[in-house]
Amino acid sequence: MFFRTLGVAATQLTLMWRERRLLWLALSVLLLAGASVATSAARLSGQTEERRAVAEEEALLWDSQGVIDPHDAAHVGRAVPAPVRPLAAFDPGLSDFVGTSVFIEGHAQNPARHRPIEGGAALSRFGGFSAAWTLQIVAPLLIILAGFAAMSGEVARTRLRQELAAGASASVLVGGRLVALATAAGLLVIVMIGVSLPAILLQGVSEAELVGLAAIGGAYALYLLVFCAVTVAASALFASARTALVVLLGFWAVSTLLVPRVAPAVTETLAPTPSAPEFRAAVTEEAENGVDGHDPADERLNALRDELLARHQVSDVEDLPVNFRGVSLEFAEENSTATYNRHFEQLYAVYHRQEVLQRAFASISPAVALQPWSRAFAGTDFGAHLTYLRGVEDYRYRLVQTLNQEVAANKPPPGERYHLADIATITRDVVYAPRTVSLSEVAGAQAPNLAILLVWTVLAISLAAASAPRLGRRS
Repeated sequence: MFFRTLGVAATQLTLMWRERRLLWLALSVLLLAGASVATSAARLSGQTEERRAVAEEEALLWDSQGVIDPHDAAHVGRAVPAPVRPLAAFDPGLSDFVGTSVFIEGHAQNPARHRPIEGGAALSRFGGFSAAWTLQIVAPLLIILAGFAAMSGEVARTRLRQELAAGASASVLVGGRLVALATAAGLLVIVMIGVSLPAILLQGVSEAELVGLAAIGGAYALYLLVFCAVTVAASALFASARTALVVLLGFWAVSTLLVPRVAPAVTETLAPTPSAPEFRAAVTEEAENGVDGHDPADERLNALRDELLARHQVSDVEDLPVNFRGVSLEFAEENSTATYNRHFEQLYAVYHRQEVLQRAFASISPAVALQPWSRAFAGTDFGAHLTYLRGVEDYRYRLVQTLNQEVAANKPPPGERYHLADIATITRDVVYAPRTVSLSEVAGAQAPNLAILLVWTVLAISLAAASAPRLGRRS
């Protein structure tokens, strides 16, 4: 039975090869996708150099401030550019829709800014066409066009009768055609990744990123296997090739075009996020009046002053062994940072809830499960962006508090209002180190999406297997 299935698959692959229109269409798509990857890789390489230059210039400007009041330096601030993800050439994900740098300063956490989508010319809007988009949208359509008439229609039924008369079982015929379609789909994935690989390698990818690309390829293979099995099942269940095509095109349109676009809108309605002005107002209100609204910042600072005076047994802040201005700056920064962190974490919790709600739509669309997996391993999802934001915030807080501690530890000379210090010297050891997420963490977070893809695969193959008895009766 195994060899008969392979024989049927070989025959079907030969027939598909002779269908030159599909072959040329597939080659055209591969060519366009390859050009898109090459263009994206060149653009990413340019972004890498640009952001490296920005980082060097920001460091130079920061160190060139010279001897000034450390708190003034905290308000001068500096920009921290986001890292460029090499696999964005394959799946850009959200990289064009999130900011590319964060400006850090005292007393505030700023959002990422300079989103590529805001400054692109009309030509850059075609950035959505990528290898990932091709495999998600176009490849399933090619599979449907290649297999919808494999067992339906007059010509196919005539061939089926001949194969059944020769002793082949209906399950062998279904299995052979499924193997043929799956083989073609697998070759498409391999060729697509192969076309993308040289451009990606030129960016100097790490071993972890290559493993991530392999994980992406495996998920796409499962995704396309779902469409292969559904296509074979529909071709076996419907006597008319036209009916099979209409049903399959409807499934394709709903699962690849409609649901992935409707799901975010629905989840935003169910779990809305605050507007930027609302967010800022809530942060300001809490920073000034406390979490419960009955703990003003001035009273908290007065309590801190009284505690210091009592501890050192003095009656005036001028008699303290520390510069109370620096102590108050440390307190204010700690207070505002805790407030911002609390509100940002609440916002991120809403995003996570939206992600969970959106995952429910994967029950009617395998693409909804595939896209987060692909973006996560490419490092172009919101999780990767959030890791960058948290790393920048950690650096901002350490940098600003180092400046405040310098003020607190040094009283200004007699007759001077402020203590002055060399900014480059006191902040030399405060270094920004980009955070990374391990592949095991990514895989753990994306496990539910992989499970959904596996369930889709099992159900689709089961549907194809269940169509075999009907095919035998109909033929």
